[in-house]
Amino acid sequence: MFTPASFVPSILKLIMPKIMDHFMEVFKLDKVLRYVEEPNELDNEVKKHQEHINMLASEISSLENRLNKLEILSNKAKKVKSNGK
Repeated sequence: MFTPASFVPSILKLIMPKIMDHFMEVFKLDKVLRYVEEPNELDNEVKKHQEHINMLASEISSLENRLNKLEILSNKAKKVKSNGK
């Protein structure tokens, strides 16, 4: 049976949803989409580690500032001590 080209789009409209549903079921595409689009356990772990890294970076920066201030004070004390001799 020969189908004119004008009927092809309407036939595809009838068949395609069933084919797509079949593919979704066979390949479990709904689970794949859910895993890709929604946060999962790995996303949560990465977020937790990123927050921890940010906190540690902030503490390191604070410690570096304190160390620099101590070095400045130490250098001033050495100058005062050497000038006093």
